[in-house]
Amino acid sequence: MRRAVLLASCLLLLALPAAAQDLPQFPKAGPPEPLPEAPCDTALANNGEWLLGRWVSPQSRWEFTRKDGAILWSLDRKGSAAGDFGWYESTRIDGRVDKVTGCTVAMTAGQGAFVFEGVLTDPGKLFGFATNAKGAHVRFTLRRER
Repeated sequence: MRRAVLLASCLLLLALPAAAQDLPQFPKAGPPEPLPEAPCDTALANNGEWLLGRWVSPQSRWEFTRKDGAILWSLDRKGSAAGDFGWYESTRIDGRVDKVTGCTVAMTAGQGAFVFEGVLTDPGKLFGFATNAKGAHVRFTLRRER
């Protein structure tokens, strides 16, 4: 009896990888590299109203506000740490938007310690890359918070 149970257990363990392949896979899709072509005329002036509010990405939350005519932003990073980028649990970064068009944004924090460039590809999705002073990159897919 024990041998039969052991044999059945071994066969079941061998079948698990095959069964796992049948499960739906959900890849974490990052922004395309390089950033997609801007779908708007970036030469036209824009006040950045499309950017204001809250945006989210896996393990981070962004908030964009207007103060004294400038657009300010804050990033709250939660969850997994990215030590190579200089982030640790519950990192918070505050900065200023340097340039905004109808579908692109460029922003910084500190003296170039965090530089972000992004492209709005549809009304609720912003793809972007952040670079730190060491040259490390982090990709973001931001979605408008619901």
